[in-house]
Order: sequence, then C-alpha cells, then structure tokens
Amino acid sequence: MIQFKDVPYLRPDMDALERELGAGISALGSADSFERAYFALQSMEAPRRYYMTMATVCEAYNTMDTNDAFWADEWAWFDQTRPRWDALITRLGETLNATPYRAGLEVHLGAESFRRAEVTARAFSPAIAAELEEESRLSAQYSKLSGNITAELDGKRYTLGELGKFQDVSDRASREKFGEIRQNAFSEAAEELDRIYDELVHVRHRMAKKLGFSSYTDMGYCRQGRTGYGREEVAAFRREIETGITPVVAALYEKQRERLGYETLWDFDEDVSFAGDGPKTREGAVEELFDGVFGELSPESRFYYQELRRCGFYDLGDRKGKIRGAYSNYLPLYHMPFIFETYDGSPGAVKTFAHECGHGLHSFLKRGEPFIDSCEASSDLCEIHSMAMEFFVWPWLDRVYPEADVDKYRYFHMKSAISFLPYGAAVDEFQTEVYDHPDLTPAQRLELWQGLERRYMPWRKYKHENFLSQGRAWQRQTHVYKWPFYYIDYVLAQTCALQYHFLDEENHAGAWDSYLTLLRESGKHSFDKTLALAGLESPFTPGTVGRVGQRTMEFLEKNG
Repeated sequence: MIQFKDVPYLRPDMDALERELGAGISALGSADSFERAYFALQSMEAPRRYYMTMATVCEAYNTMDTNDAFWADEWAWFDQTRPRWDALITRLGETLNATPYRAGLEVHLGAESFRRAEVTARAFSPAIAAELEEESRLSAQYSKLSGNITAELDGKRYTLGELGKFQDVSDRASREKFGEIRQNAFSEAAEELDRIYDELVHVRHRMAKKLGFSSYTDMGYCRQGRTGYGREEVAAFRREIETGITPVVAALYEKQRERLGYETLWDFDEDVSFAGDGPKTREGAVEELFDGVFGELSPESRFYYQELRRCGFYDLGDRKGKIRGAYSNYLPLYHMPFIFETYDGSPGAVKTFAHECGHGLHSFLKRGEPFIDSCEASSDLCEIHSMAMEFFVWPWLDRVYPEADVDKYRYFHMKSAISFLPYGAAVDEFQTEVYDHPDLTPAQRLELWQGLERRYMPWRKYKHENFLSQGRAWQRQTHVYKWPFYYIDYVLAQTCALQYHFLDEENHAGAWDSYLTLLRESGKHSFDKTLALAGLESPFTPGTVGRVGQRTMEFLEKNG
C-alpha cells in the first residue's frame, strides 16, 4: 500500500471531466434497462474518485501549510472550478431521480442517496457560480488568517498550540495569564475576522435570494442534505437543551466553584474540575499510544488502525501556517481516510484524535462499496460515528494515560460532553439569527452572541475586557465561517454518543454491534430510521435529551 507522502498529485482537467461525466450522465438518462443504468452509473466512478482524491490531497497539503504557494494556488483552482463540478453532480442527481430504474438502483445506493441529491440540487444553480467562487475565496482567507495567528510571549511569537508547553494548567495565575495571551492573539485579527464574516453572510444571502429562498438558513439546510427534519424540529431540540440541560450544567459549574474554593468561577477556570494537575498523557507520540487502544477495541478497529499507521495517512503536528482544527477526509482511489489534527497534548486533543479515528473507521469499513455515493452519509450521522468513538476507547485509556489520570480524563470528557450541548445550540441559533437577518452589523452580531451566552451559558463570567467578553467566542469556530449550519450536527450526535456510552457500560458486545450497524447503514436511510436500526433514541423525540442529561449528571455526581 502506498504511503501518503508518496501519493502523486495531478491537477484534474475539468474540461475532460465534464466530457467524461457528461457522457455517463447522458447514458444514464437514456438507459433502456436496469443493467444499462447500473453500468452507466458505474462508468462515472473512476473520474469521480480521481477528482475527489486529488481534492483531498490538495486540501491536506494546503491546510498543513497555508503559506505554501504551490498548494495555495492549487486550492484556489479547486475553489474557482468547484461550481463546474457542483453543476455536474447536480445534473447526475437530477438524472438519477428521473430514471425509471430508481427502485433497482436504490438497492445498491440506498434510498437516502436519491433524497439527498434532490435536496442538495435545490441549493445549486449555475446562476450562483460567481457567488460560490467568492464564498470559497473568503473561506480560504479565513483559513490562512486563522492558521497564522500567533501569540507573543517574552518577546517571541508562538503558535497557539505551542503555548501549552509553557502553561501550568494547575496554577490559576498561569491559566489567567495564558488565557489573556491567547485572547490578545485573536484580538489582533478581530477586524479581519469581522470583515470576512460580514462578506460571507452577504454573499450567501445573495445566493439564497437568487435561488428563491427566503433566507440562507433554508438554503443552508439544503446544502447540508437534510431530508428528515427542518428548522422547526431543530428549534424544538434547542429549546429542550436550553430548558433541560442549561440549568443542570449551571449547577455543575456552581459545585465546581465551591469545590475549588473560588469566589468566582472565571472562564479560564471552567476546564479545571479539581485542584492539582490535570490528566497528562504517557510519554510517546499520540498515534503510538493509541496502537494499544485500537488493537484491543475490536478486530475491525485493529486492522483499520494498523493500515492507517503503516501507510502514514495522518498529520498531527503543530506548526506555523497549519490551520487550527481537525478533520478526516477519504481518498477513494486508495480506499483510505486521511486524518488531520493540530495536536497539542491536551485532554481535548486526545479526545479529538479518537473522534477523527471514528470518522476514519466509517470510511474504511465502507471502502469496498461499488459506488462512492453509498460510502457517504449526512454529517449528522457521521458525527455520531466520531463522537461515539470518543467513548468506546474508555476501557483502554490506561494505554494513553497513567492509571492515576484515567479517571481525571473520564470526568473531563463527560463534563465537556454535557456542557457542550448548550454551547452548540447557541452556535446554531446564532447562525440562524444572523442569516435570517443578514443586515445586522458586526457590532450587532457581537451583541447577539452575548445575549445567547447569557441564555445558554449563564455560568460564564469574564474577568477581563478582551476578545471573548466582547462577544467573539464564535469567531474561533471554523465551522461558523466555512460550513454554516453544520454545528448542530455535533449536538445531535453528542446526544446519541452519550447513549452509546451507557449502552457500552451495560453490554460492550451489544453496543459495538449496534455501532457497526450504524456505520454500515449510514447513508442508506434517513437520520431517524438509521438510529432506529441501530437501536438508538432520536434526539428529536421529546424526553431523549432529558434522559441523556440525567444519566450524564448521575455519572458526574458519583465521580465528582
């Protein structure tokens, strides 16, 4: 198997792709039998997999170093030509939905592929090609800006990840000092962050209006490929979090304040649950530490992780120019995922590595599918794949942490899981309000966020007037800029991932079988039907959020 570093790159020829895919689409549309329709669709697999692999390779190298001129130019080419690619995929989806052999093809693709194609087609037209190119250009600006944010310490500049080497998390004065240093770094970019987002909001609003949507919110739901629920169901879900989860998380932080003996729990105190040092990993690279975890978890995880490591399909370093964040993208020509993270050694970074490995396992298990469409799934389901994996690794955390720190990590993880729900809901409501009211000024957007913080996170207090107290916490969230309306998928998925944790405690074999069912069925059915097949409760069912929250709080009270 090829090493990632040896994967060759050749910029796709868009004219040739249009001819090749155009011929396949025409053959699909004129097919006079199921077999001809099947093989017409199959004829388009090679060019699609080639284009997707080259796009993934280009994105990987561009996000590893946003200052590399070659990869910046290549990624700009993908941005400029993506409307032509999207036009091809939209035509393919329309032709698929029109074929009289749909029922037979659904056996191989799943009915959900057809529904997603229909929904996403509503959010595209050649008429918005200029706006899509502008959106991509602004998105690239955000990536470069965020990837080059550095902080000053003792006259030297460091990446935000590098600062962790100098901070003593157990010392409150150190947390306060480094919290201010990080905020100062973001403050230097605040004006540009405002400008980029303002331009993104307006270009997306123009797209929505051209396509006949009343708001980009509705268009954004179509771009996400949501088929089984809409903004009303999501709003009801957010209300359950605000009324059922926010109060218990506020009580959790109040107990933390009392336990630590603080008069006020400031924002830089929130991640410190107990006095003393937080969990610190064992010596060694994180990918080496996880050899034992995935080797023991299951036969599927063992083989997958061995291949990932053997072929080097990951990049975890922290360096200037590399964007902050993490992702897992699939290279269909090589049947492998590529895992990217700006790893900094923190408990959150450990959790993120397990998270991205969950995404990668889904890609790996689906690699034998004859059609690329049946390898894919909507992001609400994909985030369950990843967030559930964060919990499935719990029994083997002693491979990553010393025994004395395992329980500290578990408490951190469970507390962050439940406290994330209000934050994630606030991000989603923020985006909904922003895109429903696109003429809000940058200052008004900051005020909007401050109001949402007071509602969803009333425990949050800022000691100093700086970047965060100004209502800018959302500007650190890449998804808000690059993938609007994605973020609620994490909140839905967290509700399901917590269910998996409790199932795993009761019956590991049964929970893992359910998880494998979820991985294999994702992309074939709607969100709720897929959950039902795996034996999970839907987050949209009244009472699910409350039940998950109650069990989570029982764990925290028992272990706090």
